[in-house]
Amino acid sequence: MDAIVVGTDGSHGAEATVRKVIELAQGSEATVHLVCAYPAPGTLERLGMTSRQDSVNLRGVAADVLARDQRRLEEAGFSVQTYAREGDPADTILDVAAEAKAGLIAVGARGNTGLRRFMLGSVSSKLAHHTPTSLLIVRDE
Repeated sequence: MDAIVVGTDGSHGAEATVRKVIELAQGSEATVHLVCAYPAPGTLERLGMTSRQDSVNLRGVAADVLARDQRRLEEAGFSVQTYAREGDPADTILDVAAEAKAGLIAVGARGNTGLRRFMLGSVSSKLAHHTPTSLLIVRDE
């Protein structure tokens, strides 16, 4: 397996996912592609956030989440690429997985941060129905 895509949102479930990927892929040559999606400006209105500043803040939150998880994975010896992208989390993860030709997608069973509020339906459920690759759903420990 050359590429693993990990969906992250800063939640306990995402942290458990990063730990599980480190455990399962330790010593492999796989590159980990970390993905954190944030809502598009039109979605922000449904959340009660309407300013451009709110969108910038969410982009910053995504970048912070990615930086933290990237450090953990690099300390464990992995090569890591990060993706902070606007859009639906499941669709974004699927896009990155296709681009990276990933052999595995790993996500938490559910998120529970501010970013989760815009997720319409379960990301893991949507991935299970639409991914053409193996999917690892990690329960929070």
